[in-house]
Formats: sequence, C-alpha cells, structure tokens
Amino acid sequence: MKGKISAIITAIAALTALLSSALVYEISFAAPTLSSSEIASAAVQKSPLELIRATVDSIIKVNIELSGAENNERRRGKLREIINPHFYFDEMAKRSLGAQWQERNEDERKEFVQIFSNLLAKTYLGRIDTVKEQIIDYKGEKIDGDKAVVKTMVNHKGDKFPIDYRLLTQNGHWGVYDIVIENVGLVANYRNEFAGIIRKEKFSGLMQRLKKKGAG
Repeated sequence: MKGKISAIITAIAALTALLSSALVYEISFAAPTLSSSEIASAAVQKSPLELIRATVDSIIKVNIELSGAENNERRRGKLREIINPHFYFDEMAKRSLGAQWQERNEDERKEFVQIFSNLLAKTYLGRIDTVKEQIIDYKGEKIDGDKAVVKTMVNHKGDKFPIDYRLLTQNGHWGVYDIVIENVGLVANYRNEFAGIIRKEKFSGLMQRLKKKGAG
C-alpha cells in the first residue's frame, strides 16, 4: 500500500512533465508568469483537459524562470499560487477522512482541512519543482455533469503508467479532487490509511501524526 502511495505522489509530480524534451527550449525565459487570479479567471473558459495542460505549462515556466536552490522559497510560493485555484485540497481532505467527516465538529473539520491540505501541498510542491524529465501523453477527457476525468499516460524513467485526474466544477471552475494511477486513487489510499490510524489511536492520534509530518 505504501508503495502505491509513493507511486501516486510521483504521479502527481508528473504534472510538471515536459510534453517533449524540446519544449523546454521553446519556452521563453522572459515569458510572464500568470497570477493566480488570472489563471483562475481563464480556467472558467477551459475544459478539464485544457485546464490540466495550462497548469502544466504555467508550472514549467516557473521552474525555468526560478530554477536553482537559491530560488526554492520564491519558486514554491509561485507554484502554490498556480495549483491552489485548480486543486481542491479541501475536497481531497474531506473525502480522505471518509465517514469520520460526519463525526467531526466544525472546528475539527477546519483544523483537519488546513493541516491535511498544507501537508499535501507541501509534499506535492516538494516533487514538482525537481522533476525535469517526464512525458505526459494526453488521452482525452470525459465530462459527466459536474464531474470529469482527464486521462493521461506518463512515461517515468522508462516506465509507462496511466493516470486519471478527477475533477469537479464549482462556480464554473474545474478543479482536481482526486488522482488515480493504475486504478488506485490518492483519496482512497489516504482514507484507508486514516481509518486504520483512527481505529487504533482515535481522531486525536491522526491529527498528532499529521501535525508531526507537517512540521518535518
């Protein structure tokens, strides 16, 4: 199970993948980086597939413009601005807690969403600003009402595996709420892991673990 979680986190990092190795040289170093408000506004007019492509392009630009260890803080700040409008971390947190969500009061929910979202974003950002040689092949999208799936195939160090990005629309804006690699979802993995911890250590034990991970 832990191996699958690791693979999924690596798969999330594939959002920074270069569509081809030549793409790096086609991007102008002087090209402006879109602000989070501009990205969110433009996203209203984009299909789920177009949104994923646009997010990848914006991430690549930041990684090029702010490369190097001396720019780590600025780069990750910019990357967070890019992904925040397009990744529904609060929805991921809610679904990851599963049935336990209904048993938590409002304050507990807010604290869990904040800690889990920050931890997930921290883990994500730690991957997407370092991966340089990945290839994503976009296979298409399927829209069903307020939900959609964008299918891709990723070539990671010679291994190919499918990744599905599950999105939902809120206020006319598509956002990612789950990522599935080889039929194993990020949310489902966390839900199973959290349920096991809660059975043994209660909800307070889970929160202590998440806080410790977030501080590490």
